[in-house]
Amino acid sequence: MAKVSRSRVAVTILAGIVLVLFFVTVAGLFYYRDIIRKLGEVQEEYYEEYPRLYAYIAEDPQSELSNRIYKDILEYARENDCYVEMTGQNLSTSYSKADRINIAISSKVDGIILEGDDSEETAKLIDKATAEGIPVVTVISDCIDSSRKSFIDLNNYSLGAEYGAALAKIGEARRLYPLTALILLDRDDGNYDDIIHSAIQESCGRSVLLTSGVVDTSTPFTSEEDVVNILDGLDKAPDVIICLNDRTTESVYQCIVDKNLVGRTEILGYYDSETILKAIDKGSVYATFAIESKTVAKQCINALNEYNASGFVSEYFSSNYIRVDRNNLSEYRAEENKNEG
Repeated sequence: MAKVSRSRVAVTILAGIVLVLFFVTVAGLFYYRDIIRKLGEVQEEYYEEYPRLYAYIAEDPQSELSNRIYKDILEYARENDCYVEMTGQNLSTSYSKADRINIAISSKVDGIILEGDDSEETAKLIDKATAEGIPVVTVISDCIDSSRKSFIDLNNYSLGAEYGAALAKIGEARRLYPLTALILLDRDDGNYDDIIHSAIQESCGRSVLLTSGVVDTSTPFTSEEDVVNILDGLDKAPDVIICLNDRTTESVYQCIVDKNLVGRTEILGYYDSETILKAIDKGSVYATFAIESKTVAKQCINALNEYNASGFVSEYFSSNYIRVDRNNLSEYRAEENKNEG
């Protein structure tokens, strides 16, 4: 009798456990379905369709400057009923610039915003996009011998004149003539750099002894290595180093600090990364020139929208640079924070 009772108790307990597990499983399934339903509602709520899709193709998708421009382009595009995708960004595989242009063409986007260059390959790819009915606008650097519809220029001649004015001010402060200046050119931006180089020389004349070096800015490592090699190859450090790239500016700044040349060699930089702005605040960088990226963004989107709407657009738009030094650093930062907010 005792044995029977124990068996019944065991069976009852087992049945109870099975029943509890059954209800837990059912409850879990209902909870899971509810979560999926809610997620579907959230995704549906924020899902937007845009009548036009554009591609932004940077020279270097990891460049801080390119990402700043893309951020402003995307923001302005959304406000104007279109969407822009940065081709080649955040991918496990690294694609060349030519590959990324081909990807955009194959995707049949409604337009391409391209950081141009002077290569024959890029010109042919722009012509291929045009033949496929995809308009291309170039930004920062042009591709002259191509069928691009418009070029959003950064007024590089004006930038060269600004560098020249800064050199003159440094020369007056030091009472040193001729002032020795080293301009560091980008390996792949011959036409762009030549314009700036010529404008500097024209604005300074014989008061500045201007020499140049070429820096490979494809990666931070190559940039730093080239800067160190160039400076190590000089008999004497120059009075001023002029940088035409954000990576070059940061590499030169680090090199000047490492070589204890702060105060002896002034730096005229390019772009307004937090590293560069902090260096200006410390007095390690004399001044930098920041791009009006929001203006550039508007010009890129407006050019493509205008062409898609009418079939016509101006071949040239121009945007200026903003000089940032210790005199206006606080005001500039406050304005940038206001714009970001």
